[in-house]
Amino acid sequence: MSRTVDRITALPRSVFRRSGWTDRPRRVESGPGAGLLISRTGASADYRHGTNELPVQVAVVDGLAPGGVFLDIGANVGFFSLLAARVVGARGAVHAIEPVPSNVRQIKVNAAANKFDNISVVEAAASSASGTTTLLLAEHPGGAVVASAGAPPDPAGSVEVRTVTVDDLVKSGALRPPTLVKIDVEGAEVEALEGMVDTLHEHRPVVVCEVDGSDDSSLATRRSQVVALLQQCGYEVTPLERSYEASEWHVDHLVARPVGDPR
Repeated sequence: MSRTVDRITALPRSVFRRSGWTDRPRRVESGPGAGLLISRTGASADYRHGTNELPVQVAVVDGLAPGGVFLDIGANVGFFSLLAARVVGARGAVHAIEPVPSNVRQIKVNAAANKFDNISVVEAAASSASGTTTLLLAEHPGGAVVASAGAPPDPAGSVEVRTVTVDDLVKSGALRPPTLVKIDVEGAEVEALEGMVDTLHEHRPVVVCEVDGSDDSSLATRRSQVVALLQQCGYEVTPLERSYEASEWHVDHLVARPVGDPR
């Protein structure tokens, strides 16, 4: 295993009693994640109800099968990684890419709570080139933004983080080629996709991508850029049902499948 990937191992029960880890994982009540254990600590939503971004949940679960490989880019605390880990099973793999250190720790807690050992974590931001960048943190747990993508509306400091490209990780063998990729990177979607163009051409994973903006105009601009890049890679792009209708932040979700793919 490459040193760029941190394989999750079982964590001692004492980890849940440390400062900031007081919310023990609880069971998801409904939806595709029903029965999974997840903590609210650091989460971008209260996933326990099972209804958050339900169209995305369905797309992820429907796009995977036992033995598949899921790439969770912008994993937050790992809710979608947990969904995927249960579907792909022991023969499959889940690779979570997440730059916020506290989120990385929480992915491990949530994976351990569910006894999933098929999840690995890359502590970095997926981008168009490997190196380093400034990550602008936000009060909202899921709102951290790489500096090149703008600034969060609720800034909470900054931290220097490593950047990686999916192409480099796949070619080096650090990651298994993905079956399905989920992207949620708060405005850095194009950079993340640019860093996986070779993977898209060679391995043809399904892509589920969140696109967001501060208003309808910025959302439309980012959406058109994402769609154009995916189409250049030979993908058909369709929108998912909207997960957020009444929100100050404008969010769309897209699913992209290789042209001619029957899935």
